Amino acid sequence: MRRVALALASAVVAALVLDCTGRAPYMVPGLWEEEGMASIDEDIALNRRRLLAWLSASPLLAGSGSAFCADNRAAGIEPITAPTVPVSLITDPKQAINVFDFEPVARNVLPPAHYGYVATGVEDDATLRANREAFGKFQLRPRRLIDVSRVDMSVELFGEKWETPIALAPTGSHKMLFPEGELATARAARARKHLQILSNMSTTAVEAVNEARGVPVWFQLYATNSWEVASALVRRAEAAGCPVLTLTVDRLAGRNIETFERYKRLDSRNCASCHDNGLQ
Repeated sequence: MRRVALALASAVVAALVLDCTGRAPYMVPGLWEEEGMASIDEDIALNRRRLLAWLSASPLLAGSGSAFCADNRAAGIEPITAPTVPVSLITDPKQAINVFDFEPVARNVLPPAHYGYVATGVEDDATLRANREAFGKFQLRPRRLIDVSRVDMSVELFGEKWETPIALAPTGSHKMLFPEGELATARAARARKHLQILSNMSTTAVEAVNEARGVPVWFQLYATNSWEVASALVRRAEAAGCPVLTLTVDRLAGRNIETFERYKRLDSRNCASCHDNGLQ
């Protein structure tokens, strides 16, 4: 119903759009000034404004903007979060204005299947979009005339104090994207003193990551129906000094990663040359 109302309203508004002379597009300049018709022109303009004001307040159009966005997403049209024009892409990390500047570069330089693996959500990526929209609602609260020469952003988690509230969430297969893999990530976390959570799907040994980070990282474990596998992973992380285990439980029923599957179709490489069981 809203889509119908939006279409009707759009048609009415389009018919009433003024050109640069202040007349409707179908008005012929000079015609309305003849034979005392100027007052009719003014009446039409006034009625036009009244109609637009009524349409803007009509409950029929309530939420039509969100419906329009939903239609766009269904058609594969996403909000712009980074430049997509090749000449606008960064060529050096120092040129990045925000983290989304890296995404179109990754799309251009990574093998299709590898980019799809990183970029994908599950099903139609609805949760991925919802997460980004949710983060967009967070705002910085300005506080004027406050001494900020010494800002303390430290947080305490499980009895341990961290200098920043930023943590690197577990993401797997870093060597798929960069030769040094999780070691480079650990060095970056060490430089900025961030908490790092190592993925169960790490391509670097937990002992080496802890050494690069300087302190033991947290370890993420995917729930498994094999107690032997889970026990072995936990014991190894414990032996390496990892103080916290983070358990992921949303993979028990499998997942449908549509974006990854679509990009995988574009990859002509022989995945079995690097993946024992093909590309999973």
